[in-house]
Amino acid sequence: MLDLVLTWASLDGALGMMLGGVAGLPLYEAAELIGKMPASARFAEIIRFLKAAPDSDDVVKALKKHKKTYERFSRPRNRVAHSHCAGLRENDRDFIVFAIFERENETQLAIEAIPIDEIQRANRWGRAMRELALRISDVLEEARERKEKAT
Repeated sequence: MLDLVLTWASLDGALGMMLGGVAGLPLYEAAELIGKMPASARFAEIIRFLKAAPDSDDVVKALKKHKKTYERFSRPRNRVAHSHCAGLRENDRDFIVFAIFERENETQLAIEAIPIDEIQRANRWGRAMRELALRISDVLEEARERKEKAT
């Protein structure tokens, strides 16, 4: 589970770098401006920038799908990162139970059982998305540096 949290923390940085690249900012400026922005908002800003580019419909469509996947996998990631792990479900050990500090009814806190394979899928997707965002960021940063040197 720690791997999931670490992967998504790294993904968060990669999305910030990608947004900085799309905005044409050096990484240090991007970090200052984007630093605390939630990842979902980073996706939205990347999409907004790309919509303004010519012939970007396919790229925008792909990023919207990635944003939806990010939001879907945010649930297990947030449970792992922000809830108490109470262990495996007694009657089905393919689920991990989380005690959540949220009110469920008048006298109880919430619990949620998440399939282990969903946590694993969220981790795999997070790693793949991080690698994609870093590759895009590298291309954009290199192009920005070449342009800066040429002027």
